[in-house]
Amino acid sequence: MPLSNEDSLRLNVLLAQKVRAIRIDEGKLIVYALTNKGEAKIPLNPTIRNEKYIKEVKDFLSTKALGAPGGFPMFISRWNRMGDLHNSSLDKLLLLGEEEAVTAVVNNKEITPEIASNAWWAVQSADNARSMLANKQIVQSPIGKEFATFLIEFLPFEEDPLSMLISARLVLQEGLISEAEKLSLWKKAKSKNTLYVAFLESCPNHMPEKQAEHASFEETQVALAELLSKENPYAVILNKLLSVQGQTFLKTAESAFKRVPNYDIAGALLESIRHYLYVDIPEAGQSVQQHELALALNGEPQTDIDDLNQLVEAIFSEHKPTPCSAELLAIRTALPELENQLKALLFLARSSQTLLAPTIASSTAVGSLMRKKLKPVFEPVLMNLRLLQG
Repeated sequence: MPLSNEDSLRLNVLLAQKVRAIRIDEGKLIVYALTNKGEAKIPLNPTIRNEKYIKEVKDFLSTKALGAPGGFPMFISRWNRMGDLHNSSLDKLLLLGEEEAVTAVVNNKEITPEIASNAWWAVQSADNARSMLANKQIVQSPIGKEFATFLIEFLPFEEDPLSMLISARLVLQEGLISEAEKLSLWKKAKSKNTLYVAFLESCPNHMPEKQAEHASFEETQVALAELLSKENPYAVILNKLLSVQGQTFLKTAESAFKRVPNYDIAGALLESIRHYLYVDIPEAGQSVQQHELALALNGEPQTDIDDLNQLVEAIFSEHKPTPCSAELLAIRTALPELENQLKALLFLARSSQTLLAPTIASSTAVGSLMRKKLKPVFEPVLMNLRLLQG
């Protein structure tokens, strides 16, 4: 069934000019268009049932934009056969009046700031803002700040903790929000602990509120001066952990464990700690024993908390220096009184999300019940976080 004469004429006149994007209000039966002259509006006059008429309108738009009816589903079908989505013109997909097409555009790596702006006019949603802020070109453009502002304003309405984490992680990218906005986000973390994980991931050395340096920081720094000059990795990470930045990170990580909502956030939290404390030791290994020790020192992920504790103790019971343990032996010799802190460092550097695997495999619990089940994992991690604090 063709469109009414009036609608056909108006849509043809509309598409004769430069149109950047189209959206359809299916409830009110209105076609909106973003043009170089501003926003245009065409009320529809259906001649058949509304749902079928909307499909006719979309087929009309698809024929004009893509050369064939069927809209975005047909376009995807052709792409699957021809593999040409990567090379196609993204702006044509914004003329279909279909939200799925807009989603495809905002997730495309080739999206430009101009196309991003047009897509945002077509469909404004948290998912679309997140997709576009994952693109560095968009982050560095003025519209990136608009997306960041939208996500911050939407946070109180975000129900999914993982989506909240991703939003906060994205807006904390450099240059998107002001220091005042960052501080406001930080304050929200006191009631929404998930936000602390975003700070741990995105700006681990630049938290809005600072803790004091460890009481032994200056003394330890002097004792480690020679090893620091040689870039001993254990000396470097221990020095960082005792500094203002390190103590702030450790305290924030400890705070983030309060009311962890689900396994996604628990895993992200453990990974943020592991990445911050990671000690990069080159593998050596003439023998199997040396190879296993190299893997241990390099932070091979563990799946059992007891195995992890035993691994750390085994590393410290290794008295004969090997090529991959010489750096550890050097710092143990320089500061034998900090052996417990070194053990805590090694433990936390290996406390990855894989520790959650046994519990996840047997339970889908969330909230307080999940935290109770994960207590055997959380408690040792918290103990070691506190051990490294002043």
